[in-house]
Amino acid sequence: MKNLYQTVMADADGAANFPQLLIREALLPELLGDDQGAISYWAGKSLARRFPLGNPKDAAAFFAQAGFGTLTLVKQTAQMTRWQLSGTPVKLRKQVAGEDDFTLEAGFLAEMMAQQLGVEAEAELVDSPRKLQATTVTFDVYTDPEDVIPDYDAPEPLAIVHPTSPDAE
Repeated sequence: MKNLYQTVMADADGAANFPQLLIREALLPELLGDDQGAISYWAGKSLARRFPLGNPKDAAAFFAQAGFGTLTLVKQTAQMTRWQLSGTPVKLRKQVAGEDDFTLEAGFLAEMMAQQLGVEAEAELVDSPRKLQATTVTFDVYTDPEDVIPDYDAPEPLAIVHPTSPDAE
């Protein structure tokens, strides 16, 4: 791992991301060891159950507010949804970590899609386009319309506070 503090503070937008990066890139790997990926994926699913989101616009706002980065829906079919996560938090994490671990976000997206569609869902990281690899993470969330969650009761979506632009007035 590169020097976390030096890397983050050398970036113009890094200081605002330091608290989250300190926990995610220094503390959690120490505590979780080899199980970090599996535990982070489960934790992401757990967070999605606590903060259910109703649509891609709400997901994008929530991811930005949580400090995960800028979430963009890239492609959606009946069985797969592709998301890209970018922005300063992603860029810094990729610079600092020897292995980029975005399983928390993957778990969150999988559970979010399961809640929205009422079917089982799993997410995986896929290779981002070459020109975006240093600043972007891409997730594919797979769903099976035949694999319905038994006794499914859709949660009430979280009422997201969307930022207003100064021009909106």
